[in-house]
Amino acid sequence: MSLVQPYVVAIRPVSFFKPSECVDEARVRELAECIRREGCWLQPMPVEGVTGLVMDGNHRLTVARLLGLRCLPCVPLSYDDPRVRVACWRSGRPFDRRDIFAVLDRQCPLPFKSTRHRFEPPLPATEIRLELLM
Repeated sequence: MSLVQPYVVAIRPVSFFKPSECVDEARVRELAECIRREGCWLQPMPVEGVTGLVMDGNHRLTVARLLGLRCLPCVPLSYDDPRVRVACWRSGRPFDRRDIFAVLDRQCPLPFKSTRHRFEPPLPATEIRLELLM
């Protein structure tokens, strides 16, 4: 029986996060309104722990910047972590992680809905008041 390591939720400055994919601006506006109304940040963003590359949550990162947040909760991970799986959004085939890291070299995010990240077990939830992140 293998023991699964628990996730760690950390707080990092917004400047640490690097977008990995383009976003849908209409979805950003919807999400911003939802987060404003809720008044809390409910989902920590899974990120590559060394580079800050967003694994999932590019829309939330854009919203955080739009709302003027200074820091965000995240779950620092590695693409070598067995709890992380990444596939091509459209085909479902494994996504070459080198293409994800190329985003950092090019400083240009992948197209919208390029990757689908899965986390097993599921990531934890948070409930952090927005005022604490400003």
